[in-house]
Amino acid sequence: MEKLVYLLSKNPDQPGIAMRNPLIEEIVPRLKSMGAYRINVNIADLTEIVAKAAPARLMGPWDKLGAVISFWLDNLDQRSAIEPALAEASVSYAGYLVTESIVQSYQRTWKDGERRAGVTQFTALGKPAAASEEEFYHWWQIKHSESSFRLHPRRWSYIRDAVARPLTPDAPTYRALVLEHFRELEDFTDDSRYFGGEAALREMNEETPHFCDFNNLVGGPMSEYSFA
Repeated sequence: MEKLVYLLSKNPDQPGIAMRNPLIEEIVPRLKSMGAYRINVNIADLTEIVAKAAPARLMGPWDKLGAVISFWLDNLDQRSAIEPALAEASVSYAGYLVTESIVQSYQRTWKDGERRAGVTQFTALGKPAAASEEEFYHWWQIKHSESSFRLHPRRWSYIRDAVARPLTPDAPTYRALVLEHFRELEDFTDDSRYFGGEAALREMNEETPHFCDFNNLVGGPMSEYSFA
C-alpha cells in the first residue's frame, strides 16, 4: 500500500469553495473506480473568514492552493490513470509519495462525504538548506511532534506525512505535509485557544528554524471530507 498526496491549485481570484462539489461529487467516485481508497479531501474554503479573524494563520502563496487530496493505492502505477482526473479539477497539481505517521489519532464518527466539524490546518514546508537530513528529522519528527501537544492543547488530531519523493514535474520541494485538526473554528483563530502559552511559543520559535524553510512554505485552514 502506498499513500499519495496531491496539492491542487486554483486561480487566486477563484473562491476555494468552487472546487468542493466537483471534487466530492465527480472526482472522488472516479478515484474509487480506479482503485483509490481511504480518500481524504481538504478544501480551502475558509480563507475569507480566517483572513479577518487571524490573518497570521495564512502562510505563503495560500491564495493559489484550492484543495489537498490524499488517498491510498495498492500499486503506485495506478496513478497514471488518476492524475488526468485531478488535472480536470484544478489549474495545476503537484503530487507526492509520502509515509504517514498518525501522531495524534482520532475516531471518525461522521459519514462518508460529510464535512468534519471544525477546521483542518494544512501545512507544507521545505527543509532549510543548512539542515542535514538527520537534523531535519530530529527537529521535526522528534522534538516538534512532542512539543506540538503543548503548543496546540486544543488540537483534535495530527497527521504527519514525510515526503518520500515528488511524483510530478516541477512540484515544490516540500518535505513535510501536515494536517492538524481543531474541533471549533475559534480553537484555530483565537490565539488564547490556539497556543498553549509563552513557554510553548518559545519552544516553537527555537525549533522551527531547524526544520522549516520559511521561504518554501504554504499553510492555512481547510474543510475536511473523508471517504472509505
